[in-house]
Amino acid sequence: MDDAEISRLIGMPKRITEPPSRVWKEDASQRRKDFCLEASNGEGQKFRGFARQSAIYPENFSIGLEYEPQDGKDAIILIRCNGPHGDFNAQVNSEHPHFHPHVHRASYSALSKGERAERYAERTSEFTNVKQAMRYFLDTVGVEAEDQKRYFEEDLRKTLFEEIGEVE
Repeated sequence: MDDAEISRLIGMPKRITEPPSRVWKEDASQRRKDFCLEASNGEGQKFRGFARQSAIYPENFSIGLEYEPQDGKDAIILIRCNGPHGDFNAQVNSEHPHFHPHVHRASYSALSKGERAERYAERTSEFTNVKQAMRYFLDTVGVEAEDQKRYFEEDLRKTLFEEIGEVE
């Protein structure tokens, strides 16, 4: 799978086939949502969406899209939108993407080296919290607008400060 195919899979229009729960499922350490999607173009590609947020550190979250190949090969995480978490290794480096909101995208380079497809990350200014990340994610991975509204109404609702322009 090359980078062009990865980009195509990420951006192709998708509809939700198994919706997430209306409210986040919670346990002692995190809250979560899981859902299944398929390509809207009739090609039959299947995907799994997931969202996790730390119950202790709400700025630590991950929202991602996993591709389930039709040929039975292992699933591949195509994209993850993460909040800052900083716990990637023993070194402290405040310039590292993990200390800021960041996006992991699958790459041919990582796949060809036998690494996790989405190993590499880049800082982003597209989101600073889990609600903004969810909006960014749903748009980026092509979830149909009707499904976004139907299944993620609360997640997409802007805060008062976003409404009055205090937060972008």
